[in-house]
Amino acid sequence: MNKHLLSRITLGLATIASIGVWAQESESILFVTSDQLDSYWIAEKKVAPVYPTKSLRNHEEGCVAVGFIIEPDGTTSNHQTVIAFPSSNFNKSAIRAAKQFVYKPSEQNSVREVVFTTNSFTFQITSSRKFDEQKQKKLADVCTSAANKSLNTDTVDAGAG
Repeated sequence: MNKHLLSRITLGLATIASIGVWAQESESILFVTSDQLDSYWIAEKKVAPVYPTKSLRNHEEGCVAVGFIIEPDGTTSNHQTVIAFPSSNFNKSAIRAAKQFVYKPSEQNSVREVVFTTNSFTFQITSSRKFDEQKQKKLADVCTSAANKSLNTDTVDAGAG
């Protein structure tokens, strides 16, 4: 694993470890991977991020996994970059998009349990050359895999940190 990716994963783990400080309405937050999310919350509205002009001009591509809390009303809060690869140029755009997400509880989540989860965004230039779906999947897998590995604990106490 490359040194820069490892440092970004470590930064992501520190971010997730601090989630407990943010939880004020709940005694604990359930950590849910993106693969498990449909058991708790279903996306009603997702917004694609805007490709940053500077990154587009420089032909930079990458991915960002944004972690956030889904509140009882289905809105998201406490948005943080969990991992950015290969650089942080896309963080603000990804967080701006995630702040607009809205969820509805699944049938199994009638109590509207608060969860912390992640969403991966890929940034790939499609106009300058043939769009490479395999490359996009690899970019998404880097971020999603690292984010899911960092969610290896079930809950964090609200007073931890």
